[in-house]
Amino acid sequence: MKVDDLKFREKIKPVFSQAVFCSVATVNAEGIPHVSPIGSVVLNDRNSGWFFQKFTKNIPLNAEHCEYATIMAVNSGRWFWLKSLIKGSFKQPPAMRILVKLGQVRPATEKEGQKFKRRVNIFKRTRGFDMMWKDMSHIRDFEVIEYKPVFIGQMTRNQFK
Repeated sequence: MKVDDLKFREKIKPVFSQAVFCSVATVNAEGIPHVSPIGSVVLNDRNSGWFFQKFTKNIPLNAEHCEYATIMAVNSGRWFWLKSLIKGSFKQPPAMRILVKLGQVRPATEKEGQKFKRRVNIFKRTRGFDMMWKDMSHIRDFEVIEYKPVFIGQMTRNQFK
């Protein structure tokens, strides 16, 4: 799907910004798929993005064999779904897939670290915060190859016209 700056800003970026986590699908050397939950996917612009790669074991192994992955974000907001179901259509896309070419792992910049901390700062006083997010130091860049909308019948018929 072709995406201009307006469509990216109004339709696609909000799905990734509002998703609690995204799923990253990769394939190993034997052709077996693996899906990893990632809570830190950030789209820089319509052509690139990054995510923190801390707990994943399969993404680095699979990226050695195949540099491509699919990332899917789903808006999991209860109010979003309730309002959409009552109205019979989605105001924004409920989900979006992107086909990406994975880049190398690199140290995160201060700006990238701060951007992620703003997303999880609400949990700062919990026991799990330090265990999960205290040392988020390395990210993996990706290049967006193609946007693949998720269509859910009549509810999404007008999403990308």
